[in-house]
Amino acid sequence: MKLKILMLFIISGMFTVKAQKAYVIHDFMKGHTLYFIQQKTDSETKEYYKLTDDKNKKTVLEFGAKELSKPQLNKIAKEVAFKSIPENNIRILGDVNFDGREDIVIHETEINDDGCYTAQATAHVFINTENGFVYSPSISEVYNGAFCVRGGSFEIDAKKKRIITWSAGGAALHVCAYYSVLGKEAKMVANFEEEGYYSMPYSKIIGKKMENNKWVSFTSLSLYEPEVHKLLSFDTKNGKGKVILFNVDNILYYAFQQNDEYRFISFAYPSSAEKADKSTFKFKKQNTDYELEFNSGSVKYLVYETTSGVGIKINVNEKISDWQGMTKEGSLETLVNNKFSNVTKN
Repeated sequence: MKLKILMLFIISGMFTVKAQKAYVIHDFMKGHTLYFIQQKTDSETKEYYKLTDDKNKKTVLEFGAKELSKPQLNKIAKEVAFKSIPENNIRILGDVNFDGREDIVIHETEINDDGCYTAQATAHVFINTENGFVYSPSISEVYNGAFCVRGGSFEIDAKKKRIITWSAGGAALHVCAYYSVLGKEAKMVANFEEEGYYSMPYSKIIGKKMENNKWVSFTSLSLYEPEVHKLLSFDTKNGKGKVILFNVDNILYYAFQQNDEYRFISFAYPSSAEKADKSTFKFKKQNTDYELEFNSGSVKYLVYETTSGVGIKINVNEKISDWQGMTKEGSLETLVNNKFSNVTKN
């Protein structure tokens, strides 16, 4: 009998509470009060969150181990600043569905190791509605789907009203997905893979995007601008895209970047360093005017810069389109004193 009592005492001691803390936070979200309770034992950590509206005192969000919410704990809860809470798993995510209200994400305390670079913590996204915060399985799934990112993640593009996820599939392979959001539902509108070591300085893009309620496959190139030395860039006034002239390893490149949310390269000359010897430019300086000419098949291109403006002329079967530029950065004047392997000068 004594042995049984001793064993029960030992077993119960293994699961005793090591630390139990209760907090009241007023600076987590404007107009709201956050109650946070954390309980640690040798085997697990439990947390409880309750967010109340300061005006009507109503609970607008509740998550976690509700058994921790006891009147005596609420009475002894310590008032602290949010930043002073260690190991907090709640944060303001931002306006996920672009309705003007900030939304919240809460991570679970249990970490699941799925064999990626770091352990993954399941996240729960709560959408801020007029009647309180509502859990969104759809948006939470998107957030958690960012493979190889601890606890998930996504970018919130307020300008284009998209949420964007990035995932790693190897040293040089990245997967990206774009989602539109309505209420608490997320819908994929594009998905593509970026092969980083395809043919520098570009990355190869293979994917699909939604057009007229149908999936359309596409192949393109992308350019990571911070990694290249730009000589001249400008947006076209007709809204079609952006002209970029840059050099890498003594080779001059021309790229035309599409004016859409993906910003892929629709035309590149040359498209790789291996094609540089067959992709030549002709540079001409006339007083304060500069011209850079090149041909791609039967199409002739002329990038020009004068004291009155900048642009590109495209000659297709002797029909010339003049795409004037704006928001110019850099200058063709840089080519006067630079020598590139695929540029000749007149």
